[in-house]
Amino acid sequence: MRPRNRKSRGRDAGGWPALCTERGALRAWLRETGSLTARLRLSGLVGVHLLRQGLRRPQHDERRALHLAAGRLAPVREVVLQVAGRVAVFAHTAANLAALKLLRRAGRRPLASVLFADPRVKAGPLYYRQLDARHPLHRAAVFWCEGPEPRRLPARRALFVRGAARLLVTEVFLPWSRGQS
Repeated sequence: MRPRNRKSRGRDAGGWPALCTERGALRAWLRETGSLTARLRLSGLVGVHLLRQGLRRPQHDERRALHLAAGRLAPVREVVLQVAGRVAVFAHTAANLAALKLLRRAGRRPLASVLFADPRVKAGPLYYRQLDARHPLHRAAVFWCEGPEPRRLPARRALFVRGAARLLVTEVFLPWSRGQS
């Protein structure tokens, strides 16, 4: 994977801050600027389980980042990434209609296999947030957690652009990834 300049400042269109406040081993995972899937492969065999892909209503902050009008449906894709059989990351992608071809090209493979392999795709800066039970992505991700339900889950997101195509990729880190280096 080629290195990318993904420095961020302030907040993104949805209010997610650019400052990663996480400490410990997870901080390096959150700040990874290359393909998260490639980094996960260093810890073991990575599997992708496609949960859903289709037209849905994006969240309010996603609509702002994708420049979508209220009430519009948009392509949404959700997967879990497993490492050595354990679920490590819940990933949610909302996109505009121009990005539908990129999502279809990924199929059941990691989206990173399309985004990081295409030199025309520009990866935007990373933004971070601790998700709690009020956030819909926390509610979707905790289903995949082993053991007690975490009160908060660290997440990051970035906007990927290729021409008119815009994809907002959010990765929610489940407890497995917290102990990894």
